[in-house]
Amino acid sequence: MKKFIVIFAIAGIIFACNQVRKESAKSSSGIYNAFCDSSSPNSPCSVIPFDVNEKFGIGYDSFLDSIHQPPFDVFSWQTFIALNWPSNAAGKPIGTSIADSANAPRVWEHYLDPAEVFGHSTPGLTFRLGVAKNSGQKFFYMDSKAPHPMLNGTFFDVNKLKGFQEADGHPLIDRNLNFALYEIKMNPVESSFTIAHNLTTVQGIYNWGIKNNNNINLPASDSASNNIGSMEIKASWRILVPALGDDTTRYYCRRATIFIDSLHTRNHKQLILTNVQVGLVGMHIIRKTGKVSNKEIWSTFEHVDNTPDNPQDAQQSNRQWSFYNPACLNCTPNAAPDTLKGDNGQYIWDIKMPYAHRYGVKAPGQALKDSFGAQAVRVYPIYKYTELINQLWQQELKGTVWANYRLIGSQWQQSEINPSPTAPNFLANTTLETYIQSTASCINCHNYATVSFNNQTIATNLSFVYPVYAKNPGNTSSTGKKK
Repeated sequence: MKKFIVIFAIAGIIFACNQVRKESAKSSSGIYNAFCDSSSPNSPCSVIPFDVNEKFGIGYDSFLDSIHQPPFDVFSWQTFIALNWPSNAAGKPIGTSIADSANAPRVWEHYLDPAEVFGHSTPGLTFRLGVAKNSGQKFFYMDSKAPHPMLNGTFFDVNKLKGFQEADGHPLIDRNLNFALYEIKMNPVESSFTIAHNLTTVQGIYNWGIKNNNNINLPASDSASNNIGSMEIKASWRILVPALGDDTTRYYCRRATIFIDSLHTRNHKQLILTNVQVGLVGMHIIRKTGKVSNKEIWSTFEHVDNTPDNPQDAQQSNRQWSFYNPACLNCTPNAAPDTLKGDNGQYIWDIKMPYAHRYGVKAPGQALKDSFGAQAVRVYPIYKYTELINQLWQQELKGTVWANYRLIGSQWQQSEINPSPTAPNFLANTTLETYIQSTASCINCHNYATVSFNNQTIATNLSFVYPVYAKNPGNTSSTGKKK
């Protein structure tokens, strides 16, 4: 029996590999290359693929299977590696390997923050963002995917955030009792389109919408014109503290400036931290694709040390999980931290590390000083063929920090049948949808991203960036009805 199981497992791996080679994206020259959307070399490269080489017939269903999923997963990996390729000061890829120029920013890190695209003038924020960039540091001002409002009210409108259902607004706290950090980037195709068509204000979105079927309809990828299409990146990071056991050699690391406004600090003064070492722990890649799939594709990646796939396995592992404590057997998994009395429903940073220690998770009877961060647990296992493709890529990336990242899943939308399904039906990143994994579906949620003005509702092409960041004249609302 054991021999049969082993043979069956090996056959499954061989079958998955063959599917990758047969079904995955081909280069523009028509020559297949599993690790690069180019004819040469047959290894991970800096070429961003245009689309997925997959066509569906009428009646395709959204259940995962070994035929349809691999092409999307390879497309996701090719995109992830190309975006994380080292780049020069102009954001262009450099070197012949992703391991070259280890200290260079990655291609996607040159993309613009929505605050830059939409031209917000919140005192201190955009100025410091520029200062951080000039010093070669990253800049963070969000401790959850849903940005909190600034004290002076000039950046995010509190009423707009009530409809921002893309994330539930709770922070994620790591093993060292520090808040996780988040950023959003818009690629040049999307940012240029937004600025060129005056989509930085609700009035501008309305003006565009009434002329374009009440939909922004962002540019899609097109290989003929060498256009990679609109793209948004949502990345999660954690503060690394080597003195507490964090192994910086396992992460893509950067130095960062962290800006917390006075509404969210314990002493009610702006908190500005500079030269903080951070490590990448999660990434959503949202792409508008062109002629083949003609829909949005969501790809989500995580660091392998985030949380165990199986809590039972975690008890036998010596790995230091970033967001899971094997010793806290009585801790409730995926429970969002409560706000504290007197803080008006806000999450407040302490002025010294650990910045989130007041929100720590502790087992019954445990002292606060022995508390831990989030007890994150993956709700849905990674699809087996996606995991086999992960193994192929991780082997190819062996010896680099990128071998420590893996694809959690690729989700896309189909147009051949009505209503359009998504595949897979559920998809969540434990660092970006920690507390809503059981119902999380990137595309289903983002279907509700709209801006309303003058009794008109304009769909924002599955992007919550527009309802959150668009300048508000006071007669508007953003919607985000939660499914």
